[in-house]
Amino acid sequence: MKKNIKIVGVISSSKIKGNTATLVREALKGAKEEGASVKEIFLAKHKLNFCTGCLNCTAKGKCPLPDDFEEIRKTIYEADGIILGSPTYATEYNAIMKCFIERLGPYTLYASLLGGKYGAGISTAYGAGAAKKVAKKLANTFGFAIFQRSYVSGYLGVGTMFKGEEKKSCENEEALKKAHNLGVKITKDIENNNKYPFQSLIIRLMAGVYLKPIFKNKILNCKAGEERATYESLSKRGLL
Repeated sequence: MKKNIKIVGVISSSKIKGNTATLVREALKGAKEEGASVKEIFLAKHKLNFCTGCLNCTAKGKCPLPDDFEEIRKTIYEADGIILGSPTYATEYNAIMKCFIERLGPYTLYASLLGGKYGAGISTAYGAGAAKKVAKKLANTFGFAIFQRSYVSGYLGVGTMFKGEEKKSCENEEALKKAHNLGVKITKDIENNNKYPFQSLIIRLMAGVYLKPIFKNKILNCKAGEERATYESLSKRGLL
C-alpha cells in the first residue's frame, strides 16, 4: 500500500485565477493523479501580519501575532511536499510570499522543521528568464538546513509573453504539462524516498562543519528559555 502522501501548494498570487495560481493547481492535479492528497493555501485569502522578530516562536513553538499563520504553519509541518508559487515582481517573488517565508521564521530553520520534506517552486513573468530565477529561488527554500535536510524536486519558470503577445497559463499547453509533471515528480520523489545525495552538497557540508556545532551549543545553553521549543522539537525527533 502506498504511503498517504500529502502535498500542499502555497500560492502568493493576488489573482485567484492568475497565471501562477493556474500552474500550481495543475501541479497539484498531477500530484493527486499520482495518489497524493493535496491542499491549496491561497495566501491572499488569509490574514498575515509581518514578522516582528520577537523570537517567541523558538521559545514557545508558536507565533503570538493574532492572524491565520498558526493554522498555515500546522498544514506546512504536516505536509510531505510543498510547492511554492509566486508571480515575479521586479525579478523577485512577491511581498506576500516573502512575508510567508519570513513567518516560518527561525523556529522552522533552527529546528529543521522542513527536514525530510520535498519542495518545488513555480513562478511566472513576462520573460522566462526572470521567472526561472524566481522559481529556482523558491525551490531553494528547501536547499538549506541545519539538523535535517530537505530536498528540491524541481522548479518551473514560465514566461507569459509569446510572439509579442501575453499568453495566459491556461492557454499554454506546454507550461501546463510541465507543471503537471512537476506535481507527479514531487509525489514520486516522496514515494521513492529519493535522497539526491549531491544536491546542495557544498552548502550542506558548510552547515554541518561550521553552523551545526554553533547552533547546537546555543540551543543547549538556552533550552530552558529562548530556545525551549527548538530544543524540545529536535530532541523529540532524535536530531540533537
